[in-house]
Amino acid sequence: MISNARWTLFFKLRNNIELDGDLDLARRELIALIQCTLEPRGAEFLYSWQQAGWLLPKDIALHRQGVVGYLGQAESVDLLRLFWRLSFCEQVFGIVEDDVAARSALALLPSSLVRVRQVNQRLAFMFVPFNAMAEWSDVIARRAKAPKEVGATLEYLRAAIVAEVPSELPQSARTLLQAKQTTGHLFHGLHVYKAKFFPRMARAFLNLCGGATVLDPFAGSGTALVEAAVMGLPAIGVDIDPLSVAIARAKAQLLSDTGAIADAVATVLTRLDASEKGQGSLFEIAETPASYNLTPAFIRHRLPEPILREVETDVANILSALRWLPPCSPLHIALSDALSRKFKFRFLGLGYGRFSLTIQPRSVRQMFLENLQYLSCAITAWQWLRAHTGVVPAPITVLQGDARQLPLKDASVECVVTSPPYMPASSGRESYLKSKAYAMIALGLITPDAVDTLEAGQIGSVQRADTIADLPPLAQEVVMWMQNDPTRCVKAAATASYFADLRESLREIQRVLKPGGKCAYVVARRHVFYRYRSREIVRVVESADITAQLAQQAKLQLVEPIHVELHKQNSVARPRSLDAYYETALLLQKP
Repeated sequence: MISNARWTLFFKLRNNIELDGDLDLARRELIALIQCTLEPRGAEFLYSWQQAGWLLPKDIALHRQGVVGYLGQAESVDLLRLFWRLSFCEQVFGIVEDDVAARSALALLPSSLVRVRQVNQRLAFMFVPFNAMAEWSDVIARRAKAPKEVGATLEYLRAAIVAEVPSELPQSARTLLQAKQTTGHLFHGLHVYKAKFFPRMARAFLNLCGGATVLDPFAGSGTALVEAAVMGLPAIGVDIDPLSVAIARAKAQLLSDTGAIADAVATVLTRLDASEKGQGSLFEIAETPASYNLTPAFIRHRLPEPILREVETDVANILSALRWLPPCSPLHIALSDALSRKFKFRFLGLGYGRFSLTIQPRSVRQMFLENLQYLSCAITAWQWLRAHTGVVPAPITVLQGDARQLPLKDASVECVVTSPPYMPASSGRESYLKSKAYAMIALGLITPDAVDTLEAGQIGSVQRADTIADLPPLAQEVVMWMQNDPTRCVKAAATASYFADLRESLREIQRVLKPGGKCAYVVARRHVFYRYRSREIVRVVESADITAQLAQQAKLQLVEPIHVELHKQNSVARPRSLDAYYETALLLQKP
């Protein structure tokens, strides 16, 4: 319900917002959702809020600009829409004239996450948005020793925030609210994934682009799809990588599950425990092979024989315990995650396929068991959220296909939010497919001899080669420079293919968008070529500007580029790693 009363609203930002780009995205999102002017406010404003009957904790976290939140006044507001869609706020405070419409609007919010009191013929209220509670739920799930702790801790936190008599929060509650890593909620943490969409970023661009049906043609692990679904937006994902499709489908299955997966976890744990103790049935023992011999040839010769035997035995035993489940179930994805973390690849330099390999000392079995423990806790957190918010996710459809030839009808979607492979993939610095090959083979998604063939068809593959004839000027300049550089000429043709493939994906987006439909196309703002030993910058490529030119060739209008600085998780990951890193969301529109 939309009330026509005049609303004074204060949106308190999350404590872990630190960068200017997050502040800008938060402000943009709020303006899109409530259509009013917003003013930044610091801690002094919060203390003045006492006249409305609200007291907040004294340890307010300040952004480096001194901003705690945004104040706005709106003639009408859809509180329920704000509850489901806000990305960067942990609390919404408001004051409104006490009338039937205002009370009705507040009554639509989940009662356990809202607090209302009457002050001088007005209603003063506070509510906790869904996504804030969802992010906290994953912090709790990761720290819990058992699933039963999750619900109790969530209830404790909820009660502390939505107390009848507001007071300073207990230290234990403040610790949860101030956690820095909050990207694993809603099963986003099911599987490690290189270059994963940040959930808040995906959510913000969904709010900025609008639309009733969402498409992500580079679905990856399904982050944008899950965020759209919990907003109530039907989502379609397409990806050429079979493991990405399997991960995204597993997340969709978890969102709709009513208890079967938790039961499956318990059964598999029992089976693994029995097999370790030699207590399985004769049939199960006979069916368990000593080794599945699934290690890809390109890494087999890099592994010491004891590690190879251990990994293959662990994989064989786990697959045996999972054999009664449908292929690529969420539990199979938990195995894939363990394998993906067991072997860490770093592809080196010039596109010849060289890589360094780091082997995690923990066994695949141990990491798989830890994943099942986390999955059990994440399921409990999701069940708590469903019970306290009434969330009913919209349907998610995940298709294996090519972003350059989408399996969709013309003018069939209203909104696209996506992030294609970045330029380092085409320049030989990454090989996403090979780094996931072991897991894909174990899950039966590809055969060992199909790895190179599948990689050759992917955007960014160093096996591709195209001319620069019809590329935009900025792209041509980069490719010609690479052709004339003795150390980078080997990657020039692949980079030309990369640009051509991005343009083809943009043409497909233009085709499937309805007239007036919008797209957020997220790319790296820049790509830096450097001398590896000295880390001296050789050339800076304005990747976002090139992509904008490709979008114009695809007959999409550039509405605005939004540059967002991101935190680097590994300060020694690569040369130039200490530089500020930005992604750019190109907001595009079909005429």
